[in-house]
Amino acid sequence: MTAMHNFLRQRSVQLYLLGLVLILIGAWSMEATGSFVPMALAASAALMLSAPLVRQRFARLKAASRR
Repeated sequence: MTAMHNFLRQRSVQLYLLGLVLILIGAWSMEATGSFVPMALAASAALMLSAPLVRQRFARLKAASRR
C-alpha cells in the first residue's frame, strides 16, 4: 500500500475529511435555504471532527521532541 493510502485509512484523517464534506454540504444548504444555521452547524461539527487529528499530530510532535 502506498503512503497516501495508509494516511487516508487513519480514523482521525477520515473524521477530518468528513468534517470538510460537512462544510461543503452546509455551504450548499446555506445557499439553498438562505439561512446561516446549516453552515454554522456544519462548521461546528467540522471543528469537533478535526480534534482527534490535531491531538494525534500534537502527540507525535511531543514524542519526537522527547527523542
